[in-house]
Amino acid sequence: MAHSTNGLQTQMQIDPKDRPRYNKDQLETYFKRIQLPGKDLLSPIFTDPSLAKSKEHGLPLLHAITRHHTCHVPFENLELHYSAHKTISLDMDELYKKFADDGLKYGRGGRCMENNGFFGTVLRSIGFDVRNCGGRVSRFFSANPEVREKQMNTYDGWNHMLNLVRLDGQWYVVDVGMGAMGPNIPYPLQDGYETESIAPRKIRIQNRCIAEHAAENEDEAQKLWCFDVCHHPGADGVDKWIPTYCFTETEFLPQDYEMMSWFTSTSPRSFFTFSVLCTKMLMDDAGEKIIGDITLFNDAVRKTEKGEREVLRELRTEQERVETLKELFDVNLEPEEVDGIPEKLRIH
Repeated sequence: MAHSTNGLQTQMQIDPKDRPRYNKDQLETYFKRIQLPGKDLLSPIFTDPSLAKSKEHGLPLLHAITRHHTCHVPFENLELHYSAHKTISLDMDELYKKFADDGLKYGRGGRCMENNGFFGTVLRSIGFDVRNCGGRVSRFFSANPEVREKQMNTYDGWNHMLNLVRLDGQWYVVDVGMGAMGPNIPYPLQDGYETESIAPRKIRIQNRCIAEHAAENEDEAQKLWCFDVCHHPGADGVDKWIPTYCFTETEFLPQDYEMMSWFTSTSPRSFFTFSVLCTKMLMDDAGEKIIGDITLFNDAVRKTEKGEREVLRELRTEQERVETLKELFDVNLEPEEVDGIPEKLRIH
């Protein structure tokens, strides 16, 4: 990822040395934000960055950073509602300030292009080989019941960002920008691969065509990588797979995400513009597995653990929502941010 400077158009910097990187001190601040354990900070990668491209050393550290990021940096759209400007920046310096420098005090996160853009830059700064890609989210998860019913087999336009990381020549999918819907673990880009992600939930990846294509028959249709989830494996004797998003290995550029972010943060058809969302993943006591999530959506907070969901809190006033963001998500909003919430989204 890169960003515009001096009024020029956004682009990927041509010379690799000009591309955004975070220095050692900046990375240490970020690791403090995500509470990365000491044993992971002792990885030999931090003395020999070339080891980040190996599966032996790169994969364990990749798992650890992914896990701790999703449990400490929320997937949220608060900037679109609790602010005076209602705009999203994908500038890597500004994202560092938001997630790392100010992160310890304010506890803020972001949506997929903020989280994965920043995370991809962190990984490159450590020494990982990273490619930014784009995806389409399944309408099975639409906030509109009619869309879910009538268009559940279709996908949105390009509205999601994820990263691919190469280890010993094998690409791994790394996505910290989908909240509870996402994989939340790195997994190989391998057709038919299945694994348990957040027990009992399973995930899989398939290289297949989607229902929407111009080919006369399915055999001639273009194939995409399709990420699916199964929340309750073996229920009624079958695994019910739900399409979550599809994506391509094509590298997306900063200017692509600029357009995607603009639409998803301004269009009245994007649920980000009419809903308030904040999600953090939950880790086990040993700090080795993600076991669930806690999610604030509009006027309620729900917790999901071991496949079971419960309502933790119904929010009756705007003040309760602001206090809940602080108490349960460590998100601290300044008074001017609280005052920025539009009347239509305010809880009365």
